[in-house]
Amino acid sequence: MVEKIQPFCINLELRSDYLSDYQKRMLKRYGESPDGESISRDVLIPSDMPLHNLHYAIQKLFGWQNSHLRNFRLHSQLFDELTGGTVKGWSKLVGVLFQPPSEIGEDLFWDDNYESGSFKKWLKKKYTGPYVYEGNMEKLNVAQKNVQELLKHFSMMEVQESFEEYSKRSKKDGDKKVKVLKKSPLIDLTLEEMNSSIGIEGGIDNLMESLVVDKILAASDETIDSNDLFPVTKEIIYRYDFGDDWTVLITKYKDCKSFLEKNIVSEEELKESKEIVVKKHKPVCINKEGLSVFDDVGGLGGFADFLGAIYEGWLREQRADLRVWAKSLGWSAAKVSNDKMI
Repeated sequence: MVEKIQPFCINLELRSDYLSDYQKRMLKRYGESPDGESISRDVLIPSDMPLHNLHYAIQKLFGWQNSHLRNFRLHSQLFDELTGGTVKGWSKLVGVLFQPPSEIGEDLFWDDNYESGSFKKWLKKKYTGPYVYEGNMEKLNVAQKNVQELLKHFSMMEVQESFEEYSKRSKKDGDKKVKVLKKSPLIDLTLEEMNSSIGIEGGIDNLMESLVVDKILAASDETIDSNDLFPVTKEIIYRYDFGDDWTVLITKYKDCKSFLEKNIVSEEELKESKEIVVKKHKPVCINKEGLSVFDDVGGLGGFADFLGAIYEGWLREQRADLRVWAKSLGWSAAKVSNDKMI
């Protein structure tokens, strides 16, 4: 039996912990950021939307072009609690919560098939249902086979000192050779020992993109039962372009009452938005704070510097050139209504 689609609201907060006072001023002055520290979107999404399709919605909502790597992760403390900090604990959750070790090289981008035509229309198809995840590596049996192959390959391995330990020690004794601490099967190691000794492209803590947002994400005032795996967290971290290091924190509202109480939307607008989510099987933005950004500008701090340059820069020609460059990457400072955001 197919479950009825229900709309629910999430908050997407794009932020950086490394903004200077100047950058915060520019975001407040020209970036329409209320606090100068973040840009956010409040979005109604279908209850069956997976992380994979949410990725494309996030791209549209913040102005990116899907041109860099991304991942969804849990906070490191929760990851350690779930895995026990051990390879054995992590391996049991591969294919349940976490991507298999070979996914980034073989299967992650199965759906990134844009070639030509309207990029906006292509994106819209990706975040509009029905949602069917066709990646093969995240199937439980395939994912478990992949991680078991890794464990078998390293049935006995050398465990090396961490880079931090190596750096401290080599400065003291001058020995530049990495020390081998012990030999052991991979399955018996801690995750720290594994990460010090072998490299897994993309890391080991990426959430499976086939996971449904509503299933894994609890509202801020919701109690998470430690006896159940799902929901697993109250906040998901989305990272995009590991060079620019864009970070979006994803949280879930219990309901939409606060938007009505604060007069952000009317009851009629909220009702219409929910109907669109259900009937058109697509997300709807009901509130936004801050301008859209764009790729390759240097993260949120770089975007703030860009705003300062185009509005307060001394050279008119340079200001014009920067605007042309930003426009070529899809950026515009034009006002856009909430319902046209996605």
